[in-house]
Amino acid sequence: MSKIRLLRFRTVQELKVNIATNLERYRAGNFDFLESDSSNFFEAKHDANDSAFVKIYGDKENHREVECCVAIYEAMGALPPYLARDDRLWTYLTHTSLLNYSRKRWPIPEDDEAAISHVKKHLFVAGTRGIERDNAASRLWWMAALCSRVEGLSLTEALTAFLHQYDVRANIIERPTTSQSIPVFSALIKQLAESYKTEEKKLFERAKFRELMKQLNLIGGVKLLGALDSEQLESIVAECAK
Repeated sequence: MSKIRLLRFRTVQELKVNIATNLERYRAGNFDFLESDSSNFFEAKHDANDSAFVKIYGDKENHREVECCVAIYEAMGALPPYLARDDRLWTYLTHTSLLNYSRKRWPIPEDDEAAISHVKKHLFVAGTRGIERDNAASRLWWMAALCSRVEGLSLTEALTAFLHQYDVRANIIERPTTSQSIPVFSALIKQLAESYKTEEKKLFERAKFRELMKQLNLIGGVKLLGALDSEQLESIVAECAK
């Protein structure tokens, strides 16, 4: 175990300014100087299980999203909100422990101009959406943190259902009232997990899932779904899924 590290603001800004200069480092080199010089980082009070980071690997063809999400949550645990949304944490990881993973999972384009934009998107953080969706490290943790809230399923089971189909995942994430309500999100993921076990996996069909969400939204217009207990919500979602 060790303390979680964050880059200093000055260091993040210097890295951003020098992306073009450092393109070869991003493609095949390293940023070891960030770890060896303590003036580049500081430590948070929160502990990290460094050994779990080695389980985070994948590439453009074999993403291993579920395994990587589980591994980063094992490594970092339930971070406090202020830390989970700090770009200095995720930028440190994508330039150190997870640099190799980041460039294999999100291959850097050969064209230099495209490469600069690509690095900014996946190895740095741009806004709230960047933390939850684009940064190579933070997106894994945020998906795991979201699925860790599902009651009655293991983290692996919840992530498997959540990550199985991109359109389904995007549909949930783009609706804050759904993703931010633990009971509603749990009921949805449980229903998806049940469908995942079947050969047809019908609920993952785009039209089918969108109809479910449409029906759920209609019900949400007359009932405060977040105030219902889990049994009631699961019953409503199951009915909408028919």
